[in-house]
Amino acid sequence: MKYSMLTKALSCTLLISSSALTFAADYNFTMATTTPANSPWGSTLTSFQNLVKEYTKGQVEINASFGGALGNDTQLLQKTQLGSTVQGAQSSGANLGSVVSAFKAFDVPYIINSLETSTKLFYPNGSLGGETVDELQSLMAKKNLRLLYVMPFEFRGILTTEKTINSPADMEGLKIRVTPSEVERSMITELGSGATTLGISEVYTALQTGTVDGLAIPPITAVAFGLHEVANNINLLNFQPHGSFMTVNARAWSKLPKDIQAKVQQAADKAVQENIQVFESELTTALAKFKEQGVKVIQPSQQVQDEFAAIIQAPAAKIATQNFNSDEKHFFKTLQTALDKI
Repeated sequence: MKYSMLTKALSCTLLISSSALTFAADYNFTMATTTPANSPWGSTLTSFQNLVKEYTKGQVEINASFGGALGNDTQLLQKTQLGSTVQGAQSSGANLGSVVSAFKAFDVPYIINSLETSTKLFYPNGSLGGETVDELQSLMAKKNLRLLYVMPFEFRGILTTEKTINSPADMEGLKIRVTPSEVERSMITELGSGATTLGISEVYTALQTGTVDGLAIPPITAVAFGLHEVANNINLLNFQPHGSFMTVNARAWSKLPKDIQAKVQQAADKAVQENIQVFESELTTALAKFKEQGVKVIQPSQQVQDEFAAIIQAPAAKIATQNFNSDEKHFFKTLQTALDKI
């Protein structure tokens, strides 16, 4: 009797162990972002996580980390390059540009002028690819990185506390907050404004106290930091594209069998397509919050945007590409050619 009970117990233990082994993922990726889980960027990562499980039938598990729990943007990108604790990270184009110089091309004002253009550039047939992406992947591989998906681009408007911006001349003499980006500083100074470098967490108080008169920022990001509460105007100039890219460790990616790579990439493409409407909805909500706060929302004409572009685009492009090597210069030409065809 005791022998029979022991046999049953051992059988149950083996069955449980066997089940655990059966359902264990063959490959694990920790993917991180500094954005909250309930943000559009977080929603995209969550969709990707679920789709990967579905498409690979559990062979690949994505461990998603949100809100900067594993580090800031710079730290996450560095960890992704190493690949030991983090195998994937969301990064802005500006942040990626410090590692893969070619990404500085996406900081050039008006080079990408709409969400539709960015989608067609990176997803020409509904999936990540095309000549531009192929060249970018080659440049990223040299830094042990791979592009996995590109979230819908945002575009910076000019937010101000007092003066309404209706033309380039209205920028003269203003104190404008900038990031450490040389390209952004160039654009602001070309317009006759003074550039003050501040972290985003410092901007709310700086606008309140008059330390700065405004800044270039996407509407969704502005609302996320409560800046609509201390502004009087925002001109939706599409002043500068703001891309957000999910990267993975190239060596970790190469260890996936080709058929699994294809399924994971399919999941990434689907996650982006599923969340485009989330970004569009968030933009509508952000603009509504500006208006509820009594902020004047200005939709500029194409002529006004052309006037801004005529002043800032060429100098900014020169600075963005000044240290490009021959491969990066070729990429920039490929990018421009692709955009001309869209």
